Amino acid sequence: MSNSITALQIKSVPQAALANGMQILAAPGVLYGISGYNSGGAQFLQLHDVAAAPADAVVPALNIAIAAASNYSIDFGVYGMNFLAGIYVCNSSTAPAKTIGAADCQFFARAVPT
Repeated sequence: MSNSITALQIKSVPQAALANGMQILAAPGVLYGISGYNSGGAQFLQLHDVAAAPADAVVPALNIAIAAASNYSIDFGVYGMNFLAGIYVCNSSTAPAKTIGAADCQFFARAVPT
């Protein structure tokens, strides 16, 4: 058995301070899971397939409703969710398109660049 590090090891991307968004990867990759805490009101967690923070009104790749003042955790299973440009997560007050919210969320992602 080898102790060498492979290129496919999962990258953990934590964010200690509360924020309204975070760039997980600025290049193509696979997201295996995301978790965190929402300290604000009920809102939406949005995942965007972009290499940099998108402007408001951009349609996300995925919307997930998160309850007020609660923890959340999403597992994308053994195959993960593929992103072609990059992976950006943010909160939004609307589901159909990004309407950035307050800096009241914590994000922790598990991803692999491809």
